[in-house]
Amino acid sequence: MHDNDTRPIMNAQWWRNALRATGLSCLQDTNYNQIEHDLISAFAERWHEETLSFHLLFGEMSVTLDDVSCLLHLPIYDMFLSHEFISRDDAVDLMMRYLGSDPGDALKEVTQTIGVHARFSYLAKIFKQCLLWKLELFNEGSMDDEVQGLRDQALQIYLLYLVGITLFSDKSGTYVDVVYLRYFRDLQGVSGFSWGAACLSHLYKELNHASYLACSQLSGYLSLLQVDVIYLRISKVSIYVSSPQGLVRYLGLFDVNYHFKFDR
Repeated sequence: MHDNDTRPIMNAQWWRNALRATGLSCLQDTNYNQIEHDLISAFAERWHEETLSFHLLFGEMSVTLDDVSCLLHLPIYDMFLSHEFISRDDAVDLMMRYLGSDPGDALKEVTQTIGVHARFSYLAKIFKQCLLWKLELFNEGSMDDEVQGLRDQALQIYLLYLVGITLFSDKSGTYVDVVYLRYFRDLQGVSGFSWGAACLSHLYKELNHASYLACSQLSGYLSLLQVDVIYLRISKVSIYVSSPQGLVRYLGLFDVNYHFKFDR
């Protein structure tokens, strides 16, 4: 989403203020691409669903709410995210109302993704269109309400994209569930949800799935897992990590078959 066309607007003060007010601005500054695959696989093999922790030679480790709060600066004590499955018609309605999607395009998205999803490529396309339309309206001296409406729409598109590639990344690696748009309907209330708790819950669920022998993929916010458990907590037990492979051997994880595939 960040290119020469959109960068001037995304660097504008109104954009930075609006994004900061949601409480999710820190997510755009975190890395979600560089993952040590061998290490993540090794730890995933030691995950126990019963205790929600990694069982290692020197004891147990896990990711906690305090870790999420300290590392990501996300709220953990506010309202929980609570939603049920939505139909395709509901998903199309949400996309039309809050993303500004054309009815045909919205229906095409939920059909091609075989569910109530929106592809990241589609969100990037309409995000760029929305911002450019906003700029044109501003240059033409349009009414403030019209410009503000497009600003809100651009922010809703970006937030859905942002949580999809970070907090709630799934095994597809290409789309996000449209149901999260429900929490962006009122931009003033976005910061009132416990995004940190939702992120941790999603990560636990994905680790639980990955702990089964039949599972060959792992998703969730793996950058959080890598930084918190593998680097910060390992350093607390005074282990000198010269390389990821050396750490795996030290922890007694050398017998692990690194068979997982990663989205992020």
